[in-house]
Amino acid sequence: MELKIFNHRVFALIASIAISTAAFAQAKPVSPQTTEAQTEQLDDKAFQKQMTDLQKQMGKLQKQMNKLRIDKSTQKMVIASKKFNKEFKMKFKDFGADFGKSFGKDFGKDFAGSFKDMVPDMSNTFSNIKNFNINLNSDSAEYKQKVASGDIVEKVKNYSKSYSVNVNDMLQISNSFGKITVNTWNKNEFKVDVQMKFGSDDADAVNDMINGSSIDDSKVGSTISFKTNLYHNGSNRRNDHQSIQINYTVYMPAGNPIDINNRFGAVVLPDLSGKSFIKVSYGNLIAGQLSNPQNEIDLRFDDGHTSTVESFNNGKISMAYTKIKLGSANNVDTELKFSSMSIDRLKGSIDANIKYGDGLRIGTIDKTVKNINVDAQFSKITFDFKQLENVNFDVTVKLGSFNYGDDRVKLISKSPSDDDHGFSSTKTYRGYIGNANSSNKIVINASFTGISFN
Repeated sequence: MELKIFNHRVFALIASIAISTAAFAQAKPVSPQTTEAQTEQLDDKAFQKQMTDLQKQMGKLQKQMNKLRIDKSTQKMVIASKKFNKEFKMKFKDFGADFGKSFGKDFGKDFAGSFKDMVPDMSNTFSNIKNFNINLNSDSAEYKQKVASGDIVEKVKNYSKSYSVNVNDMLQISNSFGKITVNTWNKNEFKVDVQMKFGSDDADAVNDMINGSSIDDSKVGSTISFKTNLYHNGSNRRNDHQSIQINYTVYMPAGNPIDINNRFGAVVLPDLSGKSFIKVSYGNLIAGQLSNPQNEIDLRFDDGHTSTVESFNNGKISMAYTKIKLGSANNVDTELKFSSMSIDRLKGSIDANIKYGDGLRIGTIDKTVKNINVDAQFSKITFDFKQLENVNFDVTVKLGSFNYGDDRVKLISKSPSDDDHGFSSTKTYRGYIGNANSSNKIVINASFTGISFN
């Protein structure tokens, strides 16, 4: 429905203006009590006062109308977003319910391989969102050339702060538009160095940014925090020659806990034994060995680069529209949405919930693996069992496929069996590798997913 700009208040104001104007035009002159010149001067002052008051009222009215437009646009955007999400879910729901009716029993063992093409690849959808209001690529040749020629003014502001700490103190950092690089040392101290770099073809804009941006630090209890505060001019006007970079360089003991939240930039971590809470949005994570049993990683919307962790020992990994590669993983709880996870070697166990995307690939499943639990939709699962000695498996797949070409894979039961000639959208496979009496177990429940045991 279109926005009705002229509501009853607007019409009332216009009517009052018209009546006032008519009355002013039709009023009969009164016998002057003063000279003609004085009368004209007084009438002119009264008229100017009326016009000034009217302009103020119109200004207030214009603000109200602008607010109505903004509120209406926001409302429409929210409604459209909700409508899209609802229709998307309903279409896939109907698709899953009705799809089997049109299929015969021989729909093909590689059926689920096509789901990658059916589901939209959104892992890089938001990779350029950082260019909405500013251009972050200050390392580009074009940008550097403009700085050298004087077309772009660039200024740098530095910050440094240190805190003495004990083993229980946590370092907390919240930043946007830059990289956070963590280094470890043997001092009982947190040291944070920040370089704030601002550039624009408008010198006043650079001064506003550099003077209006700051780093807040504080210590509350056992938490020492650093937060980036950026200047906002209240305008959404895009400036293709504007750059902001807020880069942190951190020094800390390896055993202290750390909590990092970084948007529009990378996080680089060394080997850490302390508890690590890492959240990266519109960027990527590069980490060494994270050995604490209570680590948490949250990755959303990468910048086109795959996140990497050399070793992840116990903890939770949540991902949306991004990719990660783990060198080795031990006891992982993970949730993937429109994402992919690749593990070179799995130890211990993994509990995975997967919705859309390229899913989960495990290069080598170590003989120490106890349990693998996977719930997947519209995705792919690939496991390599070359080094796994004994395990039982229970695989249920709806409108997907299960390939187990390895001779070591022994089936105990298959439902429906090969003798059943009717079509069934759901199939269940139970079997083992090595010793059937093993306590190790793999349980997979999947729909519209291709599963491969190699």
